[in-house]
Amino acid sequence: MIRLQVMLLLLATASPAWAEPAAGGGDLFIPWVKMIVALLLVLGLILLFYYGASRKGFGLLPAARGGQIKVLEMRSLGPKKGVCLIRVRDEEFLLGLGGDRVELLARLEGPKTTFSETLDKQPRESA
Repeated sequence: MIRLQVMLLLLATASPAWAEPAAGGGDLFIPWVKMIVALLLVLGLILLFYYGASRKGFGLLPAARGGQIKVLEMRSLGPKKGVCLIRVRDEEFLLGLGGDRVELLARLEGPKTTFSETLDKQPRESA
């Protein structure tokens, strides 16, 4: 079996005498043109596949959805710590993000509420 594969490989790589360039040197223009056309064809096929995959109906790549939960802003407070402002069904929430947990810091009552007003309305925890 291996001998057959080696023989087929040798036959495939051997070129006929009429396809070899003349003894004085070959013209490289035609191979370059063929290479450029082949490259453009492959790139076109890749872009066509990406366009088809990113469409909603094709479903290979996740499409952006207009869901109910939107992340408005995220801020890092250190390694594996941060805060996140999200909107869920026209309500805004401020979340605290830790290494292994998510905690609700505040429920914002409207876009016109300032941060200090929201803090004043929150119940105070004893230390």
